Amino acid sequence: MRSPTSTTRTELEEFVEAPAAFTPPAPGNASVSNERFTLRGSISGTSLAVQRIRLRGDEIDDALDAARSFMRVTGATAASWWLSEHSTPADLETRLLERGLVAIEGDYALDGMLLTSEPPAGPPDVEARVVRTAEEFVAATEAQYAAFDTAADRRRDIAALVDEFELERRSDVVRLYGAWLDGRPVGGGRAIFSPRGTLLAGGSTVPSARGRGAYRALVRARWDEAVARGTPALAVQAGAMSAPILARLGFETTCRFRRLEDVLGAA
Repeated sequence: MRSPTSTTRTELEEFVEAPAAFTPPAPGNASVSNERFTLRGSISGTSLAVQRIRLRGDEIDDALDAARSFMRVTGATAASWWLSEHSTPADLETRLLERGLVAIEGDYALDGMLLTSEPPAGPPDVEARVVRTAEEFVAATEAQYAAFDTAADRRRDIAALVDEFELERRSDVVRLYGAWLDGRPVGGGRAIFSPRGTLLAGGSTVPSARGRGAYRALVRARWDEAVARGTPALAVQAGAMSAPILARLGFETTCRFRRLEDVLGAA
């Protein structure tokens, strides 16, 4: 990986807007990236990300067709189109809505946030670290499901989660972190490592443990690993619940997203 001083501010802001364009694919993931867009999805997963969208007006239908074909290949049932102030054309959102994409209430407006300075440590009674066993992987993931109130049809069963753990532990690209309070799993969050920094995803705490510092501890644990890798920068796509917490930890907003969802077969 490159030294921290070789990553410019512009490169970091590009990373925040489109992490999939600069992050090596994790095991079981596939990517397509060109000057018009970047697609990233997991094989046999449920979702696809469409990022760094730079289209001409006459390219929208072709881009939709490409994303939907990619969904069919990977087994994804939904695609998230991450529109930012840099996306083109200017009326892209309107034209995607006309083609059947939808804005999901409560998960539409998000902040692209960046941290380049050391965040505060978590409280001493919270243990936050990489999960080490399949059992911990399942427990941390189920804590995330509970925190997000994930719909049953978007939850993976224990056997699938164990398979995912075995796949991920052979990779140096992605790690799942867990948080434990009084010996019980109360949260989780992923780190996806790249030469430009570390992307945070899925950071969450179960409702019964909120306000105890688990989320802060998860951020700090992943920061420490980013520093150890020589890439002291964290990027995150933050919703209304997490953005204020992240701002208090030192994150700054570098772009704003409008997330549209394309459900295969629904358009």
